Amino acid sequence: MFLLAMRTLRFRKGSFIAGFLAMFLGSVLLMSWGGLFESGLRNVVPPERLAAAPVVVAGQQAYRLSDGSTEVKLPERVPVDRSLADTIGRLPGVERTVADTSLPAGLVKGDDVVTTDVPTVGHGWSSATLAPYTLTDGTGAQKAGEVVLDRQLAERAGLRVGDQAKITLAGTDRTYKIVGIARNKGVSSQKAVFLADSEIAGLLPRKDEADLIAVLPKPGVSTAELARQVTAVAGEHKALVLTGDARGRAEFPEAQRSTMNLQIVSVVFGGMVTAVSLFGVASPLALAVQQRHREMALLRASGAVPKQLRRMILSETFVLSIAATALAVLPGRALSSWIMDRLVDGQVASAQMTFHLGWVSIAATAALALGTALGAAAIASRRATRVRATEALADADVQRRPLGKARILFALLCFLGSASTGVLTVTVMKGPMAGSTAGSSTTLFVMGLALLGPRIAQGMLAVLGLPMRLSGLSGTLAALNTRARAARVAAVITPVMLLTGIACADLYMGTTEVTMAKERYSETMHADSALIAPPGGFGPGTLDEVRKLPGVGAASEFVSSVGYVDSPKDPEQTKDGRPTQGITATGSAGTAPVTPTAGSLENLRGNSVALAEAHATSLGRGVGDEITMRLGDGTQVTLKVAALFAAKDGFESILLPADLLARHTDTGRATRIMVKAEPGVSVAEVTASLAAFAATRPGAEAADRDVLTESHASAFNTEVLANYLVVVVVIGFGALAVVNSLVTSTVRRTREFGLQRLAGSTHQQVLRMVGIPLVPVPVRQRVSARRAGPSAP
Repeated sequence: MFLLAMRTLRFRKGSFIAGFLAMFLGSVLLMSWGGLFESGLRNVVPPERLAAAPVVVAGQQAYRLSDGSTEVKLPERVPVDRSLADTIGRLPGVERTVADTSLPAGLVKGDDVVTTDVPTVGHGWSSATLAPYTLTDGTGAQKAGEVVLDRQLAERAGLRVGDQAKITLAGTDRTYKIVGIARNKGVSSQKAVFLADSEIAGLLPRKDEADLIAVLPKPGVSTAELARQVTAVAGEHKALVLTGDARGRAEFPEAQRSTMNLQIVSVVFGGMVTAVSLFGVASPLALAVQQRHREMALLRASGAVPKQLRRMILSETFVLSIAATALAVLPGRALSSWIMDRLVDGQVASAQMTFHLGWVSIAATAALALGTALGAAAIASRRATRVRATEALADADVQRRPLGKARILFALLCFLGSASTGVLTVTVMKGPMAGSTAGSSTTLFVMGLALLGPRIAQGMLAVLGLPMRLSGLSGTLAALNTRARAARVAAVITPVMLLTGIACADLYMGTTEVTMAKERYSETMHADSALIAPPGGFGPGTLDEVRKLPGVGAASEFVSSVGYVDSPKDPEQTKDGRPTQGITATGSAGTAPVTPTAGSLENLRGNSVALAEAHATSLGRGVGDEITMRLGDGTQVTLKVAALFAAKDGFESILLPADLLARHTDTGRATRIMVKAEPGVSVAEVTASLAAFAATRPGAEAADRDVLTESHASAFNTEVLANYLVVVVVIGFGALAVVNSLVTSTVRRTREFGLQRLAGSTHQQVLRMVGIPLVPVPVRQRVSARRAGPSAP
C-alpha cells in the first residue's frame, strides 16, 4: 500500500500541495514555539561586566512560600553581606574579591540627562577590572569628587578628561571632575560611571550589603577549584556561587525574573499553536480524503481491508510531513527568533537572554509536528476506511455524513468543560486571575463547535439558502450545491469558525484585561498628578519641597513591589505574591489609593502595614495584630496592622511605609511622589506646577492621571502580547487553511464546471455560482472554470 500511495501522489497534485503547505506551516509554527520554550527553560544570560571574574557570589533569588511546596522568583535583587567578601578573600585560592553594588545614574548635559539605548549605572572603581574596562585616557577614580566615564557616554556628552560632569546619583545631583575615560567592547547592556570606592559606599541605602561579590583566583587556581572553596564558605550565608554563563544571572537579575514571563508566553503560544496546527492540517486532509471516496470504494471492492487503506493514507501523510518538517527548520528558527525580538521589544523578555533552538527542541517539535499530521490523517481517514465496499461506492457520489458518536461525545465534553470554566470564571476567579479560565472556556466552546461543524454547516446553509436563491439561477445552483456537499462545505468553514473564534477570544480577552486594569486603577487613585523620579529615585528632602509648591494640597511618596505573607498562612497567596505599595503616612489622606475603614493610614510608620478587609479576614488579623512578611528582596519583617481598607475582589494590595519598602527595592528610594491639588486648584494647574519643579531636576517628569493610568496598564504586557502573538498566528494560519481548502475543493469540481458549460452556462455564470456563498472567488477558481470549457466531459 505504501508503494501504491507513492505512485498515485502524482495524480493528486492539488491535494498534495494543499496538504504539504498545511503541514509545512504547522511545522514552522511548532518550531517557532520550540525556540521560545527552550530559551525560557535554559535561561542563558552570558555575563558582560563580570566577564573577567570566573566566580561570582550572589543572593538566592528563589524563595519557598510558607507552605514549603511552591518556589517563587523574588522580584527584587537579593543582596549579600559585604563581610562575606573579607571571609572569601582569606581563602587559599583567592587573589582578590570585589563587593560591587550598582546604582542607577544619569549624566546631565544642560538641563537634561544624556540618553542612550542602554541605562547608565554607577559603580566603584575597583569593579572596573571585572569587565575589564581599559583606560584610554587619564587615571582611575581614587578619591571623592572624581569620576571615570564610559567612552561612548563621554563622546555623546562631549566631555573629556579635566572637564566637570554633573551626575544624578542616589536621588541628588553632584558635580565631579572627570579624571579618566574607559572603554570595554564587551559591555553592551549599560554605560558605566565609576566613582571612588569610598564615595560610592557612602551613597548606598544599605551600606553593609552588596549586590554581588566577584572572586578573582590566584595564578594556577582553576575555576572548579575556586568555586569549590567559595561554595564551602558561601553556603553558610545561604549565598549562591555562580560560574560560566550562570554569572549573568547575578549581573542581570531582571533576566532571571523575565524567565517566568517567557515560559508563560511559550506555554500559551504552544498550546494554541498545537490546537491550531491540528485543525489546520486536518481540514485539507479531510477534504482530500472525502474527494477520494470513489478511489477508496474501488480499493475496498478490489479486496483491500480498512487497515490497508489507513496505512496508505498514513504513509502519504508521513512522507509529506517528513519533507515539510525538514524544510520548516530554518523558517521556524527565523520566526522564533523574530518573535523573541518582539517579546524583548515589549519588555516581556530580557534583552540579555540568549535565544536557543537546539537539536533536542528541533527533534521534539519535529516529532510533535509529525504526530499532529498523523493524528489529523487518522481522524480524516476514519470514515473513508471503515465503511463497507458497497456503501463506499454509493458514498462516493452522495455525501451522507452522519456524525459519529465519538465526535458528538467529544463535542459535548468540550461544551461541558466550557460551561464549567465559564461558571468558575464568573463565580470564583477574581481580578486579573479571571483571564486564566476565561480563555480556556472560550477555546473549549469553539472546539465543540468545530467538532459539530457538519451540522452547523447544514444549519447555516439552510438559513443562507433563501437569500442565495433570490439572487437568480446562479444563486439557486449555489444553494443546491452547498446543500449536496454539506460535508465538504463543513471542511472549509470549520477551520474558519475555529480560528476566528480563538482569535477574537484572545484579542478581546487581552483588551478587556487592560481596560479592567485601567478602570480599577482610576477608581482607586485619589491623587491628581505625580512627580516621576530621575534615575536613582528621589533624594532626601524632595518630598518636603514638593509639598511647598503652589497648588499642592497633599503629597506622598510612592513605591511599588511584591511581597509574600509568611505568617499566618495566606490561603489565597500564589507564586506571584501580593502587590505591595509604599506610601508616606503624612499626606496619605489625599493621595493614598484606598479609603481606610478601620484604623488610620496616619499610623503607617515604622514596621507597620495596612491590609484590605477581605485579606485581613482570611488571615484572621485586625488592627493592632501582627503579621510576618517576606519583602521583594527576601528580607523577612514583622509588621503591626495599622489600618484596614476596602478593596474589590482580586485587586487587594498591601500598604507599607514608603521608606521601609523602598529600602528593599533595587532602586533603594521612592520613584514617585503622588500629589493632590488644593481645593479650588485644577489638575492642569498642579501638574504645571510639578512640571516647573521637574525642570529643575534633570531626568524628573510630571504626569497627570491619564499618563499614570497608561503606565499602570503597561504592566499587563505579558498577557496582552501573548494574546496578540496568538491572534497573529491564528489569522495567518487560518488564511492559508481557507485558501488551501478552497483551492482543493474547487479544483476537484472541474468536471462539474465542464458539464455546466455543456448545459449552456456561461463562464461568468459559473463564477457567480462559486462566488455567491459569501466566499471571495480566488484566482485559481477562475482558472478552473476557464479550463473547464464547453468541451469538458
